[in-house]
Amino acid sequence: MTSSGAQLRDWYTTPRWRAIRKQQLQREPLCAFCQAKGYVEVATVCDHIQPHRGDPIKFWRGPFQSLCQTCHSSDKQRIESGSVPRSTFTPDGRVVWD
Repeated sequence: MTSSGAQLRDWYTTPRWRAIRKQQLQREPLCAFCQAKGYVEVATVCDHIQPHRGDPIKFWRGPFQSLCQTCHSSDKQRIESGSVPRSTFTPDGRVVWD
């Protein structure tokens, strides 16, 4: 069962989500995409590696990764929409430059 857009937005404001986000960013304080490119950037976003698409189990359980806002708003969105990110990642996380 999936949830509505309004309910999903509400999940991001709950104490439970804030605790998940805080724990993730403490565990992995640097952006995973930037690190794969050889950069060091502080992460500010707890990202769902696999899109949850309203599935509450996937939303709350993850898996998660830490990203900076720039990577989350650019490469990650491109990947999820089926477009080509600015750089391509191999399955083990290495970067393949165009």
